[in-house]
Amino acid sequence: MSKQFRLPRPAVASRLTRAAPIAAVLIAALVLVPTASSTSNYTDPSGDNKNAGDITGLAVAGDKGSGQLVFRISGANLATSDDNLLFLDIDSDANPLTGNILADGTDFTFAVGGDGYWFGHWNGSDWVDTPGLSVTVAGGSSQIIISVNKSELGNTSDINFDAWTVNVSDRSVDSAPDQGAYNYSLDANGPLINSVDVQTTPTAGPKSGKKFVVQPTALHLPPDARQTPANPAPDSYSCTAKLGAKKLVGTATGACTFSIPKKKSKGKTLSVQLTVNYQGAAKVVPLTFKVR
Repeated sequence: MSKQFRLPRPAVASRLTRAAPIAAVLIAALVLVPTASSTSNYTDPSGDNKNAGDITGLAVAGDKGSGQLVFRISGANLATSDDNLLFLDIDSDANPLTGNILADGTDFTFAVGGDGYWFGHWNGSDWVDTPGLSVTVAGGSSQIIISVNKSELGNTSDINFDAWTVNVSDRSVDSAPDQGAYNYSLDANGPLINSVDVQTTPTAGPKSGKKFVVQPTALHLPPDARQTPANPAPDSYSCTAKLGAKKLVGTATGACTFSIPKKKSKGKTLSVQLTVNYQGAAKVVPLTFKVR
């Protein structure tokens, strides 16, 4: 979510009363991570702020059984005082057009300062306190860990989220990501991949006696308030294929280049299972082609 200085919680520093001072208790915080969890890692450039905390990375661990989510926000000079705050904003339905639309659809927010934290919810017109019975916040200036159950986020399994810091004195801000938001799905073990753009060579499809290449070029994730969707490329990908009932062994990147036999292949169906991987998530895309 792209940020200018926006603090729709004018008295937030006075509300940081949910916890004792957020000291460097990372050993205790490690018990917050679900045992049967999947983890996705997200990065942000370092040194892209003035005096606010510098966020360099986020990791999310989620447990589908319990619904517990754990956010690890890493960097430098994080949440060191009530004038140097860290926020974690969660769009619990992954829809920037609901919730606080001036905050890119944020439904829930955590504010962390030197003396504690605050957990709030957008009620349609203002930020209000949220019980946070499952919430634990711990860490230090180089890492803040926030744990919350999905039952306190609208019982959702698919969220957009971002983290940002603000120095209240000079209004400098660091946002991760710089634009839009990250996505995480408990069911997908990472970002929810809605669809995949695929390019083939040749574009007309496989031809007998020739090589045929399958390559994913872009992933489509849930909307995240970017003016132009990111549509990232996968981190990696792989293929398996059958020509009729016969298995074909692929070569090159992801084993996605196939040599189509010259004899008795014309008119047959080539079935390809393309698997794309992105930030811990995987999606299988079935593809079928008729050999020319």
